[in-house]
Amino acid sequence: MDAQMDRNRESSPLAPFFEATTLKTNPFGNNASAERLYRRSERVVAALHLLTNHIAPEEPARLLVRGHSLRIMQRALALRDGLRAEGSRDLDAFRAAIRYSISLVRMLAVSGLVSSQNAQIIIEALDELGNFANVSKRSPLSEGVAFSKEDLLDVASHGSVKDIKDIRRIKDNDTVKDIHAATDTSPIQKDTSVRKQGILDVLRSGRELGIRDIAASLPEYSEKMIQRELLSLILDGKVKKLGFKRWSKYSIVSA
Repeated sequence: MDAQMDRNRESSPLAPFFEATTLKTNPFGNNASAERLYRRSERVVAALHLLTNHIAPEEPARLLVRGHSLRIMQRALALRDGLRAEGSRDLDAFRAAIRYSISLVRMLAVSGLVSSQNAQIIIEALDELGNFANVSKRSPLSEGVAFSKEDLLDVASHGSVKDIKDIRRIKDNDTVKDIHAATDTSPIQKDTSVRKQGILDVLRSGRELGIRDIAASLPEYSEKMIQRELLSLILDGKVKKLGFKRWSKYSIVSA
């Protein structure tokens, strides 16, 4: 099933635009939930533009759907600071924009401008986007600040023996050669790399998370697929595991 999902993603018309590059620009800071919400919004809006490609450019419904869908991304971007705020107007505006877009897509289907099957898929994706915003509001990943125990402990004075040892360990960076070796990979290995990077991005919140917590931020992957990638990351020394079976928690290994 996982292999079939990989093939479906490879054949997706959106894949060339969203899987090819990794962006360095990040306006979300440590707010992993807001970043994930924006990425999902971007995909849904792109799908709406593809859905309306065949409609005549002068058709008012096409212009209305496309123009309003762009507001969804604007509203999602505004949530980078207001996702957890109680009674957030930004969150209310985001959900309202989604609800209006759902109505517009329904009108496209009723008018015969798009197929009912494609319209229903887009409507479900929009509805899930709004639900994801509600879930993210309660997630610990939706905060812009992440504390660790080390942040609250006394820090050794500058120039201590411990500091010197930590600096000298930079020599371990010789393992960069593994990164070069990974660049020459098959499409399946590239997909694996994308999944691993997504998992690492979620774990960089600094918290210990279970598989379900990670899967909530990576809904495009199954829990089984995430579990397989976590095992690989543990063997690579990038992720550590605490607990057993369903009580297992995962966190990123500090450099």
